[in-house]
Amino acid sequence: MAPPPAVTVVDYHTGGEPFRIVTGGVQPLRGETILERRRFARDHLDRYRRLLVFEPRGHADMYGCHVVPPNDDGADLGVVFFHNDGYSTACGHGTIALVTWALDEGLVERREGENRVVVDVPSGRLETSATVEGGRVRSVRFRNVPSFVWARGIEAAGRVADVAFGGAFYASLEERVEPRELPRLIELGRAIKAALEAEHDVVHPLQPRAP
Repeated sequence: MAPPPAVTVVDYHTGGEPFRIVTGGVQPLRGETILERRRFARDHLDRYRRLLVFEPRGHADMYGCHVVPPNDDGADLGVVFFHNDGYSTACGHGTIALVTWALDEGLVERREGENRVVVDVPSGRLETSATVEGGRVRSVRFRNVPSFVWARGIEAAGRVADVAFGGAFYASLEERVEPRELPRLIELGRAIKAALEAEHDVVHPLQPRAP
């Protein structure tokens, strides 16, 4: 019986934030759109996420992606992001790393100066611009999808928070902490997230079926 194919990856980082790009050993993600492929990965290929993100190969802060075709010819490539808790709709540092990798590997033609790379992510289409100097990608910037305030003054876990969208949904509130209180801050964030998910149906108005 032949052994299963090895999963190959390339690791990048953006200012120290890790990003693991799957380059082989995983079957193509099925679907016509990024959201459909994201749903397929979640439902049928989650063992690869766990393999690449959890210890001993990963850690709590590991992030990664499957590279997929774009939604249409208007973009250069598509991406399905994953992390230790599932599949996100957006990742800023991951987008920067992915565009750098795509230019390094020749998926997108690299030229000296400014390079336009269009990426379809689960939250929408991103226009990115990468600066190449001396044959190397020196910087990447991108214009994010439209952001908006979803709700203000929502009670969650005994606190009052605002919820806004900027590629993903985020709850924000004011809290004073000392460096030694970082564990408490993490637990508070988890409690607020769990309360919001349990008590509110937080969905994008234009993509209510996004998983």
